[in-house]
Amino acid sequence: MFNVIGNFASLVGLVFSALAVWFSKRASTAAEEARSAVLQQSLGESINGAARTAGEIALYLGTEKYEVALVRIGDLINQTGYLNGRWEDRLSKKSKDNLSRALGQLRSIHEVLSAAGALNSEDKARLAMSCQKVSEIFSVEQGVAAHFAEVGDEQ
Repeated sequence: MFNVIGNFASLVGLVFSALAVWFSKRASTAAEEARSAVLQQSLGESINGAARTAGEIALYLGTEKYEVALVRIGDLINQTGYLNGRWEDRLSKKSKDNLSRALGQLRSIHEVLSAAGALNSEDKARLAMSCQKVSEIFSVEQGVAAHFAEVGDEQ
């Protein structure tokens, strides 16, 4: 009789151990999914900030506030460097290429504004077009980050 009770207790202990393992694996998976979601949201917020800065630059260029635009361009160059460094393992190759293109455009805009005295209408048009491209890149990347945050997948 004690042998049957002992066997039953061992079986119950085995079942509880299996359940504990199963629940801990589920908890681990849920924690990893939550971590991934938070990281994606943080990436989205970083790109959102860069997109806002790109919009500000376009506004400053449009109103010929070139000194302020230069400062914000420097800020956006730094933000882009941060995005590339901080999120390198979460960005797709396409996103990395897009950010690299934006960085090149920003450096060109900065160079033109730093070197130029008075800008002619052709220079202003080129600057506006370059700025629009940068703004578009950040808007696209903001959409990509938001999409992946919603579906819960990594890029």
